Amino acid sequence: MKVLFVSSEIAPLAKSGGLADVAGSLPPALAARGAQVVMAMPLYGVVDRQAHNLEHAGLSYEVWACGGWGRRIDVWRARLGGCDCYLLEHNDLFDRPDLYGPPGGAYGDNLLRFVVFNKAVIELCRALNFAPDIVHANDWQTALLPAYIKSRPFDLGPIWSAATVLTVHNMAYQGVYGREMFGQTELPADMDSVGGAEYWGNISLLKAGLVCADAITTVSPSYAWEIQTPEGGHGMDGVLHARRDVLRGILNGADYDQWSPEKDRYLPANYSAQDLTGKRICRDKLLEAFGLEPAGERTAVIGFLGRLTHQKGVDFIAEMAWRLMDQDVRLCLFGTGDQHLEGMLWRLGQEHAGRIGVRLAFQEDLAHLLTAGCDILLMPSRYEPCGLSQLYAMRYGTAPLVRATGGLKDTVEPFEPDGHGSGVGFVFHDADAHSLWSAVRHALWVFGQPDQWRILQQNAMARDFSWNQSARQYLELYEQTMARRGR
Repeated sequence: MKVLFVSSEIAPLAKSGGLADVAGSLPPALAARGAQVVMAMPLYGVVDRQAHNLEHAGLSYEVWACGGWGRRIDVWRARLGGCDCYLLEHNDLFDRPDLYGPPGGAYGDNLLRFVVFNKAVIELCRALNFAPDIVHANDWQTALLPAYIKSRPFDLGPIWSAATVLTVHNMAYQGVYGREMFGQTELPADMDSVGGAEYWGNISLLKAGLVCADAITTVSPSYAWEIQTPEGGHGMDGVLHARRDVLRGILNGADYDQWSPEKDRYLPANYSAQDLTGKRICRDKLLEAFGLEPAGERTAVIGFLGRLTHQKGVDFIAEMAWRLMDQDVRLCLFGTGDQHLEGMLWRLGQEHAGRIGVRLAFQEDLAHLLTAGCDILLMPSRYEPCGLSQLYAMRYGTAPLVRATGGLKDTVEPFEPDGHGSGVGFVFHDADAHSLWSAVRHALWVFGQPDQWRILQQNAMARDFSWNQSARQYLELYEQTMARRGR
């Protein structure tokens, strides 16, 4: 089976969020199961060509888009996990300091950028003479591919007969533009309608893909249900409900080559489920890195790691933090994002210096250290399509404390501190600070029982969320989708 996997970001080449992690992990897992996978993404200015051994692929071509002049695309290649990854270079469009725009904003020409990229991918297949069985697009930035393949507004070359899959990683990001810009998409006129790309008086590139893709996936079974509701659909619940027969939720996996306490190169000491000595060393180093007071063995170290956004429930943590100061805990808060939330956390760190530590600049090594050094990881998200941090936390013997939404609900079984002690973490339901505090209080009670806590850690570290299982489900989906298309 030949698969073209297209994403606007792929780790470790370029990353702004979880999409890159998925795009960097799923294709190699598919290849390990026998698929021939070709990957494609833009060549951004942030890509380190030397570190990733990029080489020119000996290909260049013109792409005509948005009624303007031809744009020359140069093609570069990297090897990622046994797959060829092609990076499409156009300096005017992609050689910029950020992938989509400055923090909190977007480049004004993003529509042009990704129309050109989608058309450049089509021309890449022509230049390679690569006829994929499946085109797997991801999020709004590549959602025009299934729309082009279904509507065929121009010559598509060898890609024309491919079956298409569109994965939605977060319904909040929809590629919405003014309806007057529809012509720039190069979709046929009949797509400028309620049954096409039209979206509440505007146009949405994501919607164009959703109505045209042969199959739609999202990143957890619960999120696949949630996005069909007014609360979770962000205005597209009707579209998704209408296409529910081809909608499926497949859990993301965890990359245990990068996230495993036994071999994590970022940790001051490695450890395993059989010997947790190294976790205590990581704990001490974490407190030092966050400028916190030393803590005894029975002092709980609680952490948060993620984007500082309304979605992530960061305000719940800030609202509840004063209650924590009555407990024997240390709190490590780590992330970047909304300036208001950054300021809120910074003030907490100032008011409770030595007990609350705040770091507002992302560092990969610190993310690994926090995952290993904490006892409890907070994920109080208002919604969470899948989430990866809870998967990593479990492998590191850190108890995830999550809200019951999306992939968090699907992956974190509540710990039951009875005689047998099943479960891997703590779960609360209502999206508010009081419910979060109740769950934290329960977690601290269990933490105060070392034998029970050890059982929880063993349960969590034994869970397997590797990409192998996810890849198997995607390959099954590909086969079913091809069969529906008569391939």
